[in-house]
Amino acid sequence: MIRWTSRYFSIWLRASLLGILLIFGYLCFYPQNSHGRLLTFKPTNSSTAKEYYSPGANIVVSVKTGASEAAERIPIQMQTSLRGVQNIVIFSDLDQDVGEYHLYDSLDTIIPSVMENNPDFVFYDKQRKLWNATHDISSLKDERHPDKNELAAWTLDKYKNVHILEKTWALMPGYDWYVFIDADTYLLWDSIVAWLSTMSPKKKSYFGSEVNTAGVKFAHGGTGIIISKATMYKFAVKDAGMAANWDPIIRNKCCGDLVLAMALRESGTLLQDAWPAMSGEAPWTLPFGPGTPEYWCRPVLTLHHLSPDGMAEFKRYEDQRANKWTPLTHEEVFNTFIMNSLVPERENWDNLASERGEFGNTGGVTSESPSFEDCAHVCEADEKCFQYSHHGNTCNIGMSVRLGYKKDADDEGIWRSGWNMTRLAAWAVKQPKCEPVDFPKQEK
Repeated sequence: MIRWTSRYFSIWLRASLLGILLIFGYLCFYPQNSHGRLLTFKPTNSSTAKEYYSPGANIVVSVKTGASEAAERIPIQMQTSLRGVQNIVIFSDLDQDVGEYHLYDSLDTIIPSVMENNPDFVFYDKQRKLWNATHDISSLKDERHPDKNELAAWTLDKYKNVHILEKTWALMPGYDWYVFIDADTYLLWDSIVAWLSTMSPKKKSYFGSEVNTAGVKFAHGGTGIIISKATMYKFAVKDAGMAANWDPIIRNKCCGDLVLAMALRESGTLLQDAWPAMSGEAPWTLPFGPGTPEYWCRPVLTLHHLSPDGMAEFKRYEDQRANKWTPLTHEEVFNTFIMNSLVPERENWDNLASERGEFGNTGGVTSESPSFEDCAHVCEADEKCFQYSHHGNTCNIGMSVRLGYKKDADDEGIWRSGWNMTRLAAWAVKQPKCEPVDFPKQEK
């Protein structure tokens, strides 16, 4: 009996030690990441960015917004586009909490001499004082710039980008990839994760939808900007303090994404164009047709200019996809979103046939026409016409299909839109199947 008890005790002791070791091992290898999903509970630097547990854990998403729009936009963006993202940090022009999300002030390290006697910062100072006094800045939503006929918040926005880059690294250093978006950007997260897994973060990379201004190629900020660890490290660590060097220059520049490209170029990294996977279009403005063949087999990585309702609608579309785990392509958007929404005619609707679109290949061919029916005949007679719209006495012909938006009548009359469904269907069946997915390539 004594031998049995000793043996039993020995087994119990070893089992207990094993259990303790398992628990200890779990805690060591799976520590609680303070930068988790709801990132913005003021992350500390206690966690290491190398502790990756699942796809996307090596990616940081940094959101840029303004305090006057944050309450309307941030919660729905977090619940839809960013619902699967683990590491997020949000920047604004005011340090505040919006519900459960913390927003960092991106401008609190701007050089004081840049703000002094600068009308661009009148709004910033007024907003901060009102928030400290009342915690309500809703009255400033439509505040105009003192010297320009534009929203004061919009002018202030251009000072944020370079500082957001620096601050994002300071809060969440050492991750492989950094994705910078606006509050009206819709991120196709699974596609982003799949794409970035094909590339090396050790190479200096800077991706986005190219815009060219005064000879400077830069990534359009609202469409999204993607930067590798190597580029971030060079900018934020090796060239620490570079953001402040650009503060005096920004006042005379159009926009912050342009200045960011100039700063990155000085730091040794040039833009790699990711259009049309990152196109700057909303789902309702994506063009499909012979004039825009570039879209068809490319994945959808980001969308732009989505309202809160638009984000909710596109999330519902994502959720009902037959194969949610494959990257979404423009072909699939056309076949399962656009085509399911099209009807031959719509009243109080603008299908954007009046717009020339990307490179002038989507529409903008106009003529006088007394009626919507006459405009339909004009489209039928033009083999390049896929859609048309009529407003007042103007007929607009589109060479690509775009869904468009509801638009109420004005002094010139009702907006009516139509689509040549027969011609569209004949074109669609001739398009190639898209396998494998053609992601943008990283330069060697």
